[in-house]
Amino acid sequence: MRCRWRPSRRLRIIMAMHLAIASGILGLGQSPSSFGQTLALVLVFVVLLGGVVNFVVGYILAQVLGERAANQKRRREYDAQHKS
Repeated sequence: MRCRWRPSRRLRIIMAMHLAIASGILGLGQSPSSFGQTLALVLVFVVLLGGVVNFVVGYILAQVLGERAANQKRRREYDAQHKS
């Protein structure tokens, strides 16, 4: 059985909106030129993927720092109980 990924309806709408915005801003895709549409899609996905990567890295960093703070608090409480 062959599994093919198909984007959801919502994702296809978002992709079309990004293409329309990029085409309008850059003046590309106004004619049936496949180069203009390809360039617009590449630019949108480079910007979009860059934003997603930055968000994921920020989220991971927040999780790590939160866990570190919790570990330090737990360690201080443990030390305070066992030094007495």
